[in-house]
Amino acid sequence: MTGYGLDNKGYEFELEDVRKGASKNDALKNPSFPDKTDKNVELGDAENRCGLGCFNPEWAQRFATKRAFMVVFTLLGVIQGMTWSYFTATISTLEKRFKISSETAGVVMTGNEISQILFSIFLSHYGGKGHRPRWIAVGVFFSSLACFVLASPHFFYGSGLDALVLTEEFSWMSQYNANPQIYLQMDNGTGDSVVLGGQSTIIQPIYFVTESYAADIHREPMRRLEHKIAKVSLCERTAIHTNGNCEDQNTNLAPLVLIFLSQFVAGIGVLLFFTLGGPYLDDNTKRKNIAMLFGITMSLRLVGPTFGFLVASGALKMYVNPLLTPIITPEDPRWTGAWWLGWVVFGSMMMVFSFVIGLFPRKLRRGGVIVSSEGNGAPETIPILSEIPGAIKLLLKNKVNVFNNLAGVFYLFAAIGYWTYMPKYMETIFMQTASNASVVSGAVGIFSQATGMLLSGYLISRFQFSARKLAAWNVFTGFSHVALMIGFTQIGCDGGNVSFGTEQSDGTWNLTAPCNQDCNCKTSKILPVCYKQENIVFYSACHAGCETYDSGRIGNCSCIANESANVILGNCSTGCGQIFMIFLIISAFIKFVDATGRIGNMLVSYRCVKLEERSLSIGLNVLLLSALAFLPGPIVFGRIIDSVCLVWGGSQCGKRGNCMLYNGKQLRYIFNVFAAGFVFVGVLFDLLVWYFVKDLDLYTEPDSNEETEKNAQEKK
Repeated sequence: MTGYGLDNKGYEFELEDVRKGASKNDALKNPSFPDKTDKNVELGDAENRCGLGCFNPEWAQRFATKRAFMVVFTLLGVIQGMTWSYFTATISTLEKRFKISSETAGVVMTGNEISQILFSIFLSHYGGKGHRPRWIAVGVFFSSLACFVLASPHFFYGSGLDALVLTEEFSWMSQYNANPQIYLQMDNGTGDSVVLGGQSTIIQPIYFVTESYAADIHREPMRRLEHKIAKVSLCERTAIHTNGNCEDQNTNLAPLVLIFLSQFVAGIGVLLFFTLGGPYLDDNTKRKNIAMLFGITMSLRLVGPTFGFLVASGALKMYVNPLLTPIITPEDPRWTGAWWLGWVVFGSMMMVFSFVIGLFPRKLRRGGVIVSSEGNGAPETIPILSEIPGAIKLLLKNKVNVFNNLAGVFYLFAAIGYWTYMPKYMETIFMQTASNASVVSGAVGIFSQATGMLLSGYLISRFQFSARKLAAWNVFTGFSHVALMIGFTQIGCDGGNVSFGTEQSDGTWNLTAPCNQDCNCKTSKILPVCYKQENIVFYSACHAGCETYDSGRIGNCSCIANESANVILGNCSTGCGQIFMIFLIISAFIKFVDATGRIGNMLVSYRCVKLEERSLSIGLNVLLLSALAFLPGPIVFGRIIDSVCLVWGGSQCGKRGNCMLYNGKQLRYIFNVFAAGFVFVGVLFDLLVWYFVKDLDLYTEPDSNEETEKNAQEKK
C-alpha cells in the first residue's frame, strides 16, 4: 500500500522473519523489525492502531502513517485558518449589526486568549504526555462548538430592525418609527420576528401580520420609500423626529456574551491543535527534513485564510437574511451581510474532522515500524501536576527560549492590529467596500506568505543553515518590517475636504448646521455625497440639505450656495486605485520577506528545549502570547482606532454605538507608527536570540538510548 506511505516490502519481510523464527539479535540488526517483547510498540495494542475503542479494523491500519496524518492535520489547519480570517473579515459587520464600538469588539474577542491563559500550561503538559491525536480531536470538537455558538446571536435576535427596513418585505415599517404608541409583532416566515413600539417587551401583540397582508396594505408607502432608501438619504423638513421612549430601552448584552463565550471555547480548541500537532509531526520525521515538512504544512494552512476571506466576501454580499429582498446594494454603507452563514459551515466541517483525527494511533509507523512519540523512546509515564512548576522553572532559565518567546510577543502585538482591523483600515484609507476589503486584505498577502514559507523550508532542508544564520535573518526581516510600516504613513487616498458641521473640542463632529438643522438627518446611516466643483464631502445628501434626487442627480441643496452644483454619491477620491495597488504590492513584499523567517524561528523554538519539554514549552509560549499580545492587542488597537473617530452612530438615547466615520490621515499615522514601535522592540529581542543561539544544533538526530538515560538521570 505504497500510496499511503506504508512500505509493504519491509512489512512482509518482517512477517517472514517471524515465520522463520528470527532471533532477538536478528531483530536488532534490522531496524525495521519491531521488538515484539515491548508491549508499548506492539502492533496489536489498541492505542497503537487506527481507530476508537473497539472500532479499529485492519483496513484502517494502512493510514497510520505520517503522510495520512499530514493530510488530515493540514486540512484541519486550513479550516482553522478559514475561521480566523472569516472572523476578521466580518468583525465590522458584527459591530454594525449589534452597534458596538471597536474597543468593545476588542474586549469581546479576548475570550480566546483568556481560555488559553487559564488552560495552556495544564493542557499542553497532560496532552503532550497522553494520546495526542485524541486530545487534538477534543480540541477540534471545541472549535466546532464555538462556531455554532458564534452563529447563534443571529438565530436568537434576527437581522435587526435597521436591516429589515431596507428590504421590500419590511420597508413600510419605517413609518411606524415615528409613533411609539403603535405595537406590532410580525412573523412573515423568513425567520425574523420584529417588535415595534415604545416598550421593549410585549407579551400579547395587538396584530399578527402576514407578509402578503402587509404587502397589500402598505404597498404604496413601500413604493414611496423604496426609491428614497435604495438611492440616497434626502432632507425631509416636514418629517417628525423622535427618539422613542428612551426610559425603557436597555442595551442587550446577551449577543456580546454569546460572542465572548464562542471565543472562549475556540481558544481551547486552537490551543490543543497547535501545541500538540507540531510535536507529533516532529517526532515522526527526520530532523533534516522537518524544515521542508513545516514549510509545506504551514504554507498549505495559509490557503485557509484565503478561502476564509473569499467565503466572507461571498457571505457579506448576501443580505443578512437571504430570504428577504434588499432594496440596497452591497456598495451601500448601510448594507448588512450574512455574517453568520460561514460559522454554520465551518462548525459542520470541524465536527466531522474531529472524529477523523481522533482515529490516529498514539504512535505512527515509519517504514513499517511503530515510532515512539514524546520522549523519543522514553517509557510512557502518567503526568503529575507537581512536575509542572519545576519544568516551567527550567524553561524560564533557557535564555534562547525566553528571548525567542518575547520577540514573538512584540511581533504579534503589532501584527494583531493589522490582522483584526485591516478590512476597516482599507475601508477608511482606501475607500474600499467591506466585501472587497475582506478579500484583498487577506488573499493578496497569502500567496506571498505561502511562497516565502515554502522557499525557506526548502532552502533550510537543502543547505541546513546554522541556528545563528537563521536568527540573523530574522533580525534583518524585522528591521525591514519597521521601515515599511513607517512608510505606510505616507500612503492613502484623499477623500476630499470634509464638511460635517462643527468640529467639537473632543475632535468629533456635530453634523447639525443652520442649513440642515430642520432636515431630521440620521447620523446612524452614512451615505456620503461629493460636491465636485469644490471637492467637498458631506456626510449624506440630507446633511448637505439636498431635497431632490432624480435620474442620478442630487439637487436643491441648502448647504451649497451654487444652485447648479454637481453633487454625486460617494467620496471625492481620485486616483485611489493606483495608490491602493502600491499599498498591496508593498504589503505583499514585506509579508514574503517576513514569512521566510518563520520556519527558522520554529526550528529554534523546537530545538532549544529538551524533547520531553516541547509541548509544555509551546504551551508556555501560548500563555505569554495570549497574556501579553493577543489579550491586550485587540483592545489597544480598538481604542487607537476609536480615538480618531469623527462621527459616532448607531446610538440611541445618548448611548454611543459604533463609529461611522474616521479621520483617515490621523489613523494612518497613529496606527502604523504604534505598530512599528512594537516590531522594533521585537527585533531587539531577536538580536539577543542571535547572540545566545550560536551553539544550538538543529539537525542531528537524537540517540534514543542516550536520551532516555539522560532523562532518567536528570529526574533522579
